[in-house]
Amino acid sequence: MQGDEERVLIGFPPNSRPTLSQVKAAYRKKVWESHPDLFPLYEKPGAESKFKLISEVHLLADCTGLSERPILWF
Repeated sequence: MQGDEERVLIGFPPNSRPTLSQVKAAYRKKVWESHPDLFPLYEKPGAESKFKLISEVHLLADCTGLSERPILWF
């Protein structure tokens, strides 16, 4: 996944430079909206794949460090 795709997936404009705290807040919001347990059985496979992508973005953010600087891996 490319930087612009990652930003858009969690709700940021393509060319933005969110801080780690902004990424974490956006992650929490998207997890709540897309958690597979909130969907009926016939929608679960799609929700699960989207949930995994969102979790992957969050994992990348955690691996960049814990400072409040803009996230440049995006």
